[in-house]
Amino acid sequence: MNMKTKAAATLALAGFAIASLTGCQNMVQNAAVTCKVTDKDRSTESTKSGSHSVFRIYMEGEGCDDTYGLADNWLIGNFNSSDMYAKIKVDKTYRIETVGIRNPVFSSFKEITKITEVK
Repeated sequence: MNMKTKAAATLALAGFAIASLTGCQNMVQNAAVTCKVTDKDRSTESTKSGSHSVFRIYMEGEGCDDTYGLADNWLIGNFNSSDMYAKIKVDKTYRIETVGIRNPVFSSFKEITKITEVK
């Protein structure tokens, strides 16, 4: 096996490993944290099978990442992301539970699975 073939095989294997780990992100449960919402937005992505909304929630606070996703998640039984998004208000503080990991290579974010306003 020549060097180009070895390099290509190594690169393919590394890509497969990264993609596999990203696909498993819904199995990673993260600790609950308390965060303040600084902003939120919604965009629409078109695919061959139709279009769907993509929700992003921007937060700050101790132990909070800056950006979280919000989406229906079949693996954990979460089917009300649109309703959750509508209830989230900027400048309010929430206790959130998330699933997944932040993977900048694949533009994936931790997803909010439960959110409760802290008063």
